[in-house]
Amino acid sequence: MEGQIRVLIADGNRLHREGLRLILGQEDGIEVVGEAVNGVQAIKIIDDLKPDVVLLDTSLPEIDAIDTLLPARQKSPNSKAVMLAQDADETVIFEYLKAGAKGYLSKHSAASDLVKCIKAVHRGELWVERKLMSRYFDHEGLANPNRGNPRGNREQLTPREHEVLGLLATGSTNKEIARKLFISEKTVKCHVNSIFKKLNVTRRLQAVLYAIGKGLN
Repeated sequence: MEGQIRVLIADGNRLHREGLRLILGQEDGIEVVGEAVNGVQAIKIIDDLKPDVVLLDTSLPEIDAIDTLLPARQKSPNSKAVMLAQDADETVIFEYLKAGAKGYLSKHSAASDLVKCIKAVHRGELWVERKLMSRYFDHEGLANPNRGNPRGNREQLTPREHEVLGLLATGSTNKEIARKLFISEKTVKCHVNSIFKKLNVTRRLQAVLYAIGKGLN
């Protein structure tokens, strides 16, 4: 149906697949177009169907989730992957997002959160549950972003830096941010560098994760 978000479910557990299909089947605007039981099958079906969103179990058999995600992105760059974890591990959130996933969701999440996640990543946003982000910050030492930098904290971000950080959290590039804010790419880069310094982070994705955790996306 035109306008539907086309979803592929890749999960080795039949009960989980059926549950997801039943939940999503009740949602207007979402259509389950296929299912895969392992990583090999997931890559093939993603290549064939080019779904909008892929729900990818982190414990897929045959090929692990990371090794499924990378070739799947090559075969269907516009398909956005959401990682589904039985036991959410904050230590791997960063790795999945770095590999190209656009969302990370616990299988214990409410059905409403699953639907919100699918719609968010389809819009081009990143989605990670707030509680998982809080655990991630504790693990990475980002819960207190001004550690080692007494003056560096979110409250010192300028209004423009807040805008830039919010756009970073949607996955926007420097060029896209420049266009949206009607400023030069050089200016965007300066804002990003300032944000890094104030949040005491060194990588773009760390700043994005911080923004997600603080609800700026």
